[in-house]
Amino acid sequence: MKILVSLFLGVAFGACSVLLHNAYTPWGLLLSLIGSGLGIWLIGRGWGMRRYKAVASLGWFLTVMRAGVLGVGNELLVQGNGNGNVLLLAGIVTLVLAISRKV
Repeated sequence: MKILVSLFLGVAFGACSVLLHNAYTPWGLLLSLIGSGLGIWLIGRGWGMRRYKAVASLGWFLTVMRAGVLGVGNELLVQGNGNGNVLLLAGIVTLVLAISRKV
């Protein structure tokens, strides 16, 4: 059950990051990166295992990657601009740091 909750929270953090990263530049991007990293770190801290952080990070990654691909109506939520590139690159670095931090 904790794995499913971790996956759901990771998807929720990813969706919030996607919707927030282009708002109020650069504060939205910073808030989405800090919020995602802190949230994923707190998942592992709360349940005491690194595997839950990895599952939540997988949910975040899959959500953000799906938002960066054209949809049925040609909508694109993570664009190829500076904010979108920073969200993808710095987000992955943030998740790796959150996973690697000691529980």
